[in-house]
Amino acid sequence: MTAKDKHRLKMVLYWGNPNNEFIDRQTMFTDVLKIKSASFYQHFSVEELFEIEGEAAQMRRDRSARQRTNVLKSLYKTAIDDSSVPAAKEFLDRTEGKVTDKHEVTGKDGEPIVIVVEEFKE
Repeated sequence: MTAKDKHRLKMVLYWGNPNNEFIDRQTMFTDVLKIKSASFYQHFSVEELFEIEGEAAQMRRDRSARQRTNVLKSLYKTAIDDSSVPAAKEFLDRTEGKVTDKHEVTGKDGEPIVIVVEEFKE
């Protein structure tokens, strides 16, 4: 495994772990990988970094089920124990899906909208 492959793997595993803080690139280079950012950019393009961050973000979402469950439990507890309407709304939005808004469009003074279609001639 090349040094580049090792750095890539280390970034994905660090950023992909939901227990780790999602740190910026500079902190990743200096504190986690222990390298200077100038040398790092010689080996990784900006596009490669976006790809690595995207892969890590997906891994983080896939591995964060327990954290999301804990958040939902906390929202539910707050909604019930504190009679919190915002917590209840957020809990229901997250578990049941948001209620869609209905908008009715009318013409002037509530009259129906009249659509006139004219034939186009060349």
